[in-house]
Formats: sequence, structure tokens, C-alpha cells
Amino acid sequence: MFKTTLINILFLGSILFIADLTMLPDASLDIGIGSGGINVIPFHTIKDLLSNHSLGKFIVNNIGNIILFIPFGFLLPIKFKNVNRMAKSVFVGMAFSIVIEIIQLWMPNRWTDIDDVILNTLGTGIGYSLCRWLEKVYKPT
Repeated sequence: MFKTTLINILFLGSILFIADLTMLPDASLDIGIGSGGINVIPFHTIKDLLSNHSLGKFIVNNIGNIILFIPFGFLLPIKFKNVNRMAKSVFVGMAFSIVIEIIQLWMPNRWTDIDDVILNTLGTGIGYSLCRWLEKVYKPT
């Protein structure tokens, strides 16, 4: 009972943390404070941040998007036993990310960006892989 409650709280916490960082402005991270827009060209934002030598923005935007979804991907197979394959996990992460990007279409200071979907999906996959790896390492014998 305690384990199930803890997993539910952690999973909800990961979703709320994602919602907070993707929906609310954060001046300290320079997120959601400028004008928004749309990018549908894969890797355009990533390339732009690298070519403009914006290392800080590159880290916040790209590495941040990956890290943001790792706990979500880690908890997915623990919370939902039918998410038992990498493909299912990344599909759920991608779908969740697409929903966020669609919502951001109507938010004036947010970017709807295909690169975010790619990076969030990657983070979900990393989280899922980490969960499965730890299950193998710490499997009771």
C-alpha cells in the first residue's frame, strides 16, 4: 500500500513538474518570458542555439528537456505494468509531449517546437532504460 502510494505521488509529481516548467514562465531560466512562436523543422532550434554560441540556452533548452522527462520515463513502467517495452514508453512520452506543445500553441510567450518533442521523447526513453537497467541490477536472487 505504501509503495503504491509513493509511486503515485512520484508519478504525479513528475507530471506536475513538467507542467510547471512547460506552462509557467520562469525568469531565472529565461523560459516563457519572451515572445513565442512555432518551429516545425526538426533540429532547427538545436542547430540555432549551437551556431549562435548560446551554451547556457543550449543547456537549459536541450539538456533541460531531456532531463525533465527522465523521471516520467523512469516511473512509467513502475506505475503502468502494461508499459513493458521501450516502444510503448517512448510513444507515451511523445504523446504527452505533443499534448504540451499543442497547448503551448495558445500561450503567447511559449514556443511550440518539434525539437522539444524529440528531446522529451529521448528523455522518456532514457528514463525507461534506466528503470529497466536498475531492475536487472537489483533484481532479488
